[in-house]
Amino acid sequence: MPTYDYECDRCGRFEMLQKITAPPLETCPNCGSPVRKLISKNVAIIFKGSGFYATDNRQKDYARKLNKERQSESQALADGDVESFLAESDKTDAKLAEGL
Repeated sequence: MPTYDYECDRCGRFEMLQKITAPPLETCPNCGSPVRKLISKNVAIIFKGSGFYATDNRQKDYARKLNKERQSESQALADGDVESFLAESDKTDAKLAEGL
């Protein structure tokens, strides 16, 4: 659940854990005064998985090569040639296993 920052005129700033779909608070949970939702400065986005970290080597070139391989598969399937599609798919899978 994300943490949202609010400011109350009486109590000052506070954080509130809320569902992303929950409506913003209108009153302070401590004193009942009106509150304002603030734009948070504490944004820490963490992407997990291959290709998201700065230390990963597979970025644009890897995606381009993979896209070209998949295009040849799609063209064979669009032409109605199932055997060529399977052959191209097997080639792509083998190249992926090798790391392109």
